[in-house]
Amino acid sequence: MDSAVFDGEIVLFDPEHRMLHRLDAIAGAVWLCCDGATSVAEMCTELAEVFDAAAPDVALLIDQALAKLAAEGLLVGFDGPMRFPLLAEPELSADGRRVLAPNPDP
Repeated sequence: MDSAVFDGEIVLFDPEHRMLHRLDAIAGAVWLCCDGATSVAEMCTELAEVFDAAAPDVALLIDQALAKLAAEGLLVGFDGPMRFPLLAEPELSADGRRVLAPNPDP
């Protein structure tokens, strides 16, 4: 899985499924903590400090982020939803409909 940070958000590229995943600051921080060694309790302590927030508030956000990561199939041991690969034809959407593009600059 390749990743890049843009304006505090993380973008992940899954080459196997040819999928991009955009994670907000909280989900991105949770992703970075998902190293197989950090517990959810440790994440909570660390991220509460990083985001200067109350631990119970951060715990809820961590649970939501973990649920999102699991639903996207990004966590080991969880199957994600049906995936729509990137298309070779950028003028078509995932469902095959034509995508309207802006006029090119003169």
